[in-house]
Amino acid sequence: MSDLQRDEPRAGHQPALPEPYSPRDFLTVLFKNRRLILLFFFGVLVVVGLATFLATPTYEVTVAVLVKKARGDVPLAPTQSTQLIIGQVTEEDLNSEIEILKSRHLIEEVLVLLGIDENAAPRDESILAGSLAILRRPFDGMELSYFNRTVLELQEELKFELVRGSNIVEIKYRSEDPRWATAFLQALTERYLERRTQIYQVPQAVAFFDEQTTAARERLTNAESALEQYLQTSGVSIPLDSQKQAVLNRLSQFEVQLASAEVDVQAAEDTVAALEARLSTVPERLASADRFNLDPEVEEIQKGLVALHLRRDALVQDYGPDNRKVKDMDEQIRLAEELLANAESRLGDINRTEINQVHQTLKTQLLSAQAQLEGARGRHASLGARVTEFRQERDDLDQKGFELDRLQRDVEASEETYLLYVKKHEEARISSAMDQQKMVNVSVAREAVQPLEPVTPRKRLNMALALVLGTIGGLGVALGKEYFDHTISTGEDLERGLGIVHLASIPEDKT
Repeated sequence: MSDLQRDEPRAGHQPALPEPYSPRDFLTVLFKNRRLILLFFFGVLVVVGLATFLATPTYEVTVAVLVKKARGDVPLAPTQSTQLIIGQVTEEDLNSEIEILKSRHLIEEVLVLLGIDENAAPRDESILAGSLAILRRPFDGMELSYFNRTVLELQEELKFELVRGSNIVEIKYRSEDPRWATAFLQALTERYLERRTQIYQVPQAVAFFDEQTTAARERLTNAESALEQYLQTSGVSIPLDSQKQAVLNRLSQFEVQLASAEVDVQAAEDTVAALEARLSTVPERLASADRFNLDPEVEEIQKGLVALHLRRDALVQDYGPDNRKVKDMDEQIRLAEELLANAESRLGDINRTEINQVHQTLKTQLLSAQAQLEGARGRHASLGARVTEFRQERDDLDQKGFELDRLQRDVEASEETYLLYVKKHEEARISSAMDQQKMVNVSVAREAVQPLEPVTPRKRLNMALALVLGTIGGLGVALGKEYFDHTISTGEDLERGLGIVHLASIPEDKT
């Protein structure tokens, strides 16, 4: 009967479709599994609290070592600059210092200094450390002494970090005994400074730089002699810039004058050409049949007309024939010609020949313009010769400047090499003296200080994480249990799981 109802529902009663989970379903799951959630939550708190408050505190001691190239590492190559050698510390240099710090031989020497040798008895260890040592013993291969096991543990537990953007190496060591950790790092840094003094000592550097300094001094003397001899034979002086600047100033002045002379020559040539063209149109003498009896008024008009023509020619050269000034001048010339024609019409003919004064005036002006042209050409030629002379002198100074610069570079290079070797010799000497006094190019930027608080366990952080983990874990356990639980406990589960209509339910009487 139930199968029939599930396959063929009654008329008017359709099975409820599965509905999506709602917040009510989530709260139902939480309420149904509240005991499990609380049990898991308090269980996590108890476990984490016990592990936190019963764990042995671990203390961390830190030492900061500043590495700088202030001595000792004196390169033997003369081309390397002093600043590069002294001021720059590479990552390779820092890694080299770390390798010295964590070397087995150095740690063994530190342990001996602290009174731990092959015959030393084990220090008081915690129960956890002793248990771990017992568990590791079958896997170590060979049974090690307490001294050797301590060396291996220290090599593993020592942490070295390069501080970004600096030349500082931080050495960190964690231990349950803060006094022991502090004493160990103090002894480690002291023995490290002594150890690296022996490694970086270069006893032959002083003799090498002494020999190189003598050779560099001789090269400097030869370079200075060559420079002095060249100054005497070439006639130049140091600095050459003032002498060259004087020549360039004179050359610039003459070039400006030469350009002005070229303009004067061109203007004189244009004036001569215009006068020659005008003179060719005016007859030298006037025949009696062709010449009018000129009066002073006509002569003045003719002279004015000639002056107007000359001014027009000059305007044409400056502005062109289409300029308004030229057209105005053409109009003045036209009016002057009409005035001259009217004046000549009033005069009668004279039957005698006489020199044309207009022609004579034009010829006089032409001779004067030709003289000015010759003068301008002579001045242009003289200025051209001076410009050529100063240009040659400028080129000679350039060539001499190149040779002078080369000799000065030789002197400067020889002097720089000599000073470099002198400085290196002094650095090597100081380095040797510093090695004897055990002064090194590293220093302890932050000494080992006994810590006041442990780094682990971090009680507040652990309890905060326990709260978060207990809450999330309890919810996860409840949701997981509900996911794998296929029992039907509500009407909604019945409709969702079997696809039948839930009409009513009878509560269970637990009494």
